[in-house]
Amino acid sequence: MKIIIIYTTIIFLSLMFVQCNNDKKKKPNTNTNNIELKQQNYSFDNPPVFRNDGELVFLDKSTENQILHIEIEVASTDYERALGLMYRAKMEENQGMLFLFPREQEQSFYMRNTLIPLDIIYVNSKMQIVDIYKNTNPLDETSLPSAAPAQYVIEINAGLCEKYGIKIGNKVVF
Repeated sequence: MKIIIIYTTIIFLSLMFVQCNNDKKKKPNTNTNNIELKQQNYSFDNPPVFRNDGELVFLDKSTENQILHIEIEVASTDYERALGLMYRAKMEENQGMLFLFPREQEQSFYMRNTLIPLDIIYVNSKMQIVDIYKNTNPLDETSLPSAAPAQYVIEINAGLCEKYGIKIGNKVVF
């Protein structure tokens, strides 16, 4: 009886081992993550379309009154942050892009393949604006580093910071 149990156990374990090896062979490549699956071959002839992911409000630092309310497209993955607003010919006044970074640190942007002049707004983890580059030059690859650590960056159409009085020290809510 003991021999039957031992043989049965050996056969059972052998079959399990074979099945595990077969499962490994049949599985698709799991190294491809969701970020890579979302990537597109965008270009000036095939620009991304604005995706409304939410809303963002700029608040006056003294009164906390609303200065400007915009719809935002969120860039939260490495791919989305690298792509940004590249290849787009226009953006509505009430639209912008919000870049989310995993931690607060010095950030730096440039305007490679970006046709729209922008105001680039750096925001710290306390949701306060710490730096602004107004009226950036399209297609310019000059680095535009934040003057202080930032965890968020907002891009809006050039001139809106001036038009609505958005300045360093103001707050944002999203």
